[in-house]
Amino acid sequence: MALSGWHRGENEIHRKLNTFDDYAVSNLYMHIDGELPPEHAEFHSTRLPFLPVTTLDDTGRPWGSILAGEDGQPGFIDASRYNTLSLDAKLWDGEPLVENSKLFKHDESMLIAGIGIEFPTRRRNKFAGFISTLEQAEGKLQLDLRVTQAIGNCPKYINVRDLIPYPHTTPRIAYQQTQLSPDDRLPDEAISFIIASDTVFLGTTYSAFDQEAIRFPSHVGINQRGGRPGFIRVVPSDGRTVVLPDFSGNRFMTSLGNIEATPLASLTFVDFASGDILYLTGEAQNLVGSDALKLMPFQKTLTTIYVTGYTLVRDALPVRQRNGTSAEKSPYSPPIRLLAEEAPPVSLFKQADEATALLSRVDLHNPSIATFTWDSSVDLQIKPGQAIIMDMSPLVGVPAYRHMAPGKPTSVNDDSIRTWTVSSSHPSNPRSFSLTMREKPGGAVTGPLLAIARKLDALMPQAMSDSRPLNLRVKIVGVTGDFLLPSDSTSSVSDDELGLMVPLTMPNAKKMLWVAGGIGLTPFLSMLKAFGSFGNTTQWDIRFVLATSEPDVLVPLVAEAFGEGGSRVGLTLEVFSKKDIPDVHEGIVLRRHVGRMPPDFFHPPELEGREVYLCGSPDFEKAVVAALERGGVPKTAVRREGFEY
Repeated sequence: MALSGWHRGENEIHRKLNTFDDYAVSNLYMHIDGELPPEHAEFHSTRLPFLPVTTLDDTGRPWGSILAGEDGQPGFIDASRYNTLSLDAKLWDGEPLVENSKLFKHDESMLIAGIGIEFPTRRRNKFAGFISTLEQAEGKLQLDLRVTQAIGNCPKYINVRDLIPYPHTTPRIAYQQTQLSPDDRLPDEAISFIIASDTVFLGTTYSAFDQEAIRFPSHVGINQRGGRPGFIRVVPSDGRTVVLPDFSGNRFMTSLGNIEATPLASLTFVDFASGDILYLTGEAQNLVGSDALKLMPFQKTLTTIYVTGYTLVRDALPVRQRNGTSAEKSPYSPPIRLLAEEAPPVSLFKQADEATALLSRVDLHNPSIATFTWDSSVDLQIKPGQAIIMDMSPLVGVPAYRHMAPGKPTSVNDDSIRTWTVSSSHPSNPRSFSLTMREKPGGAVTGPLLAIARKLDALMPQAMSDSRPLNLRVKIVGVTGDFLLPSDSTSSVSDDELGLMVPLTMPNAKKMLWVAGGIGLTPFLSMLKAFGSFGNTTQWDIRFVLATSEPDVLVPLVAEAFGEGGSRVGLTLEVFSKKDIPDVHEGIVLRRHVGRMPPDFFHPPELEGREVYLCGSPDFEKAVVAALERGGVPKTAVRREGFEY
C-alpha cells in the first residue's frame, strides 16, 4: 500500500533529530512504493545468492533470518507473479524462521520484510509485506511473499565483497539461548563475532494501535548497517547490550522510527569467511544527543539492543567470500568510536564552561609538517602523552547535510571535531600547549591549518615565531588518553604491564622502549620534554626507535625535546630511513639504519626489563607488534596510543 505520511515513531525520531520541519525530509515517504517495481522483481530473482528477512516470534520479538537456495546460487527466488516473490529456500537448525514459520496460519497474514544486496556492486533493494503461503518439509521452506512496500536502499555503507557459492555446508548450533535471564551474558565468542563484524542486518517491528492501524498498519522492517570492523560495540559491564552507531544516511529513519514506536530489534551477523551466523533479538532504544554521548563519546545518535535471545550457528551460509580476497571497505565509513567504558578517560568541558584556544605561534618544519602553539582560555591539566580534543568548526565550519559525496565521502560524517596528541605542554604555563601535525592529503582540518602556516611563512616569517596571537580561536572539547609514563617512576616493571616481573638493573632507573612511525613520535616529544619537570631523582634509560621518511625534520624535533628534558635521561635514538639522517648533539646515542625496520630487529637481551610504548599508523603498529612478539614481548605488554592520524 502507498504510504500517507510518517507514523508516530518516525515523526518522533525526526523531532529528536531536528528534521521534523525539514521539507526535504517530511516528504521522503513518497519515495516508498506501494508495489514491487519490475526492476526490483528482476533483481531479487536473478542477482541474489541469499536474502536477509525479518519475522516475529510468538512474543512479538523480531528475528533476522538468512534465506538461501540449496546450491548458494541466485535463482531461488521467483518473481513471475505480480507483487509476489516465491522462495524455495534451505533451512537449518537454529534458523529463527524454522520456529517462526510454525506461527503461520492460512487465514492470517504473517508479517515479513527483506533486503536484497548484490555485494560485488553495492546494488540493493528492500521490501515489506506478508507471507501468503508457506510450506516446510525436510529442511526446506517454500513460501510466497506479498509485497506491499518497496524501495531502493542506501548503498553508502555497504562493504564490497566477492562472493561465490559454497553448497557443501554442515550447519550446527554452537550456542543457543532464546530467553535470557537478567544475569546472563553473551558468550565471549559471540561478543568477539559482533566486534569483528563490518556488516549487520537490523530487523525492526511496528505494532500499530487500533486507532491508527488503517492509516499505518503493523509491519516489520529490515536494513543493512555497515562500517569498519569494530564499529558495533558490546557494553563490557553487562556483556549483552549491543551498541549500534547511526551514521549519516538517507534520512528516512524508518528503522529508528519503528524502534521509537515499538522498542524491539534484531541483529543478524554473518561471517562471510566461515559461513557462521549469529542471530540476536532484544529490547531496543534510540539515544540522541547527551544520552548518546554519555555511552559513546562523540557519537550523537545510536541504538542500543539489550539482548534477550541469541543463537550462533556454524557453517550455515551456502555462500562464502572468495579465498584470497577481502572486503572493500566503504569510503563513507567513519573511524571506530569506542564506548565510554572502553575508551581512555576523557575530561570534557561542559557547554556552560566552554573553553577556547587561540593560536599564538606556528613553526613550519617543512611544507607538510608544522607545530602549532595555542593559548587556552582556562587552565589545562595535560599529562605527557595525552591528547586534546578540539572543535575546529570556527576554522572549517560544519559540513551541511549531503546524502552522498563521491568527491569526498569522509565529509558526510564530519563534525569538525579532531583529537591530536599534544607534543608539548608547559608546566609553568598550564594554558599553553603545542600540537605537531602532518598535513593529511585532503584533510578537512590539517589542510587549512598547514595552508595558514605556509602563507604566514611566505608573507611574514616573523609572525611565525613571535608570541602575538594569530587571530584564530577554536573550541576545546576536552583532554583524553592513557598513553602515559608510569606513575611510579622508581618501581620495577609490573607483571600486569609486561607479563613478567623484571627488576631494573640500575637503582632508581626506568628502562623503556619507544617505537614511533613518522608523526607518531608526537607523544614521545611531550614525554621527553616532561622529564626535566619531574621532581624526583629517577634516571631514565630510553631506547627510541623511529622510522621516518623525513629524518631531517623529526630527528631535530627529538633532539630539541631531549634538550629540554634535563640530565636524567639516557637516550639511544635508532632511526630507520632511506634518507640522510642528520647529526644530533653528543648527549644522544644515535644509531643510523638504512631502509625499513626488519621483522627480526628486536632481540630478547635488548628488551629485558623495558616497558614498551608504540605509536604510528595501524599498518606500522601491526608490523612492529609482530616483530616484538618475535623478540619475546607479548602483544598485551605493548602500550599503544590508539588515535588515528
